[in-house]
Amino acid sequence: MSETNTRPAGAAPADTLALRRDPRGGWRLAAGLRMADRPGELAGLAAFLAGRQANIERFGYNRSESPFLVRMEARCATAALAGALADDLARQGRLDPPGPEQGAARPEPITTLEGLLAIKATLEDKPGTLARLAEVFRRRGANVIHLAYDGDTAPGLAEITMATDSPDQVSALLADLTAGGWHFHVQWQGADSAAMEAVIGLSAAEHFLFRLRRILPPDRLDRLKALFESSDEMGRVLADFRRQAGADEESMAASGVFSNILHLAAASLGKTGERFSMRLAGPTAVTPAVSLYTLACPTGANGFLLRTADEDVLMDSGFGLYFPDARDWLARHGFDPARIRRAYFTHPDADHAGWAAPLERELGTRVHMHPDCAAVFANSNRAQGTGTRLQALNLAFTRLITRLTELAAPQAIAPFTRGAGDPAEAGGFPVLGGFSVGDVRFLVLESLGGHVAGQVFFFAPEAGLLFCGDYLIDVPSLSERDKSILSVPKYLMTSTNADSRVFSREMAMLRALMRSAQARLAPRGKAARVCSGHGWPYTVEEAGWEPEG
Repeated sequence: MSETNTRPAGAAPADTLALRRDPRGGWRLAAGLRMADRPGELAGLAAFLAGRQANIERFGYNRSESPFLVRMEARCATAALAGALADDLARQGRLDPPGPEQGAARPEPITTLEGLLAIKATLEDKPGTLARLAEVFRRRGANVIHLAYDGDTAPGLAEITMATDSPDQVSALLADLTAGGWHFHVQWQGADSAAMEAVIGLSAAEHFLFRLRRILPPDRLDRLKALFESSDEMGRVLADFRRQAGADEESMAASGVFSNILHLAAASLGKTGERFSMRLAGPTAVTPAVSLYTLACPTGANGFLLRTADEDVLMDSGFGLYFPDARDWLARHGFDPARIRRAYFTHPDADHAGWAAPLERELGTRVHMHPDCAAVFANSNRAQGTGTRLQALNLAFTRLITRLTELAAPQAIAPFTRGAGDPAEAGGFPVLGGFSVGDVRFLVLESLGGHVAGQVFFFAPEAGLLFCGDYLIDVPSLSERDKSILSVPKYLMTSTNADSRVFSREMAMLRALMRSAQARLAPRGKAARVCSGHGWPYTVEEAGWEPEG
């Protein structure tokens, strides 16, 4: 008999409900069943099936994908018994789609890594075997978060992951399994968070939080947990990010860098308040009237201050969550934040533009960015308007990094205006306009689209000074942690960039631009200087760039 989709009288539509003849004899019922995410639920369902003389042939449950849905196939001796089983499941509400209360519910949270256990177990092929095993789990309060059994492809072998409240419960459960004569092999036992990615059944948020528990102080970790628990959107977006990350090889390469940056952003919570510190370098004389300072927060990108007698002008910044601490730190160290009446940002990534909105809101600072940044903020997508294939991955990443680092959009983005003497292009880049800081004139160069939407560079031809965001990073000056986080050189080659080929071409153009500046300045005993968003500023002479081939 061919497979037949059927629904007993009075039953609500099921996710799947099918009846077919089994080649080995009897009839097989396939169904998607509702199951609560709590200890003992599996034992109850398995005991019910055993009581109906139904032999489980396939059983699949993954809490991280569908916390309230089990996919099952059971074999009964006759079609009548299979039909009666379907009627009983329908009367129990097992075939009903999730109701509003369950659709809005979250799985029971898993709070300790040490209470996790993953095993492979051998099951005898007869009714009631899974029920007896599940009863052992129930007695020890173990909640099954993943179970995979396929009697057709791997008869007698089940993979099971459970969550308990403590290592003692795990030890007691293992002792019970041994005493009961069960044949099993421990695949993973909660202890080493480095092996946690092998655990199936954890939600995306739980994976994320467990990775951070060794580097975040407890109070900051609790704050991050509260963010995920209070926001369904955060959990959904993180799950979307994980799905998109595995879509293909290009997605996996990009997501590796994105994942590092996300964990860096979350870990930054542990560097705020009394744990905050800032590294300050400078002053470096740009001209007799303008000095340059580098501001480095504990994590994220650099900010730069150009100081004149009348004002301080900010060029890029760090994460938004650092702003209150950075503002107070600057005030304690002789920098009045109220002097920052203008701020210029190379691009709208969270680690570079995090202070834009709070500066505008608290101090009335005018925020200057590429006009396309407004659409990036409005759509929460750093790849907005670009041609990258990884729009969905970039969207999920942007939404997560925005919430984790408290990035907000400024109310108004001030335009760049062209001065009478500003050229139409410089170094092959279109010139959007210019501005002056003291006696230093900057040109605003528009990116050709290599990195992200809304990218610009700030270049002072006469002073030989370039602010370039994530371009021309001086890798040797990065800390080992930053090198690992940015996955250099993977960061420079993968689709964390909108177009990596254009990005590479722009890098070459910027190097050529700065070599030309150095050639003009060298006879006067001056040096062209690059201020990248990561690592420390450096001169062209220090970089030792070879001529482009």
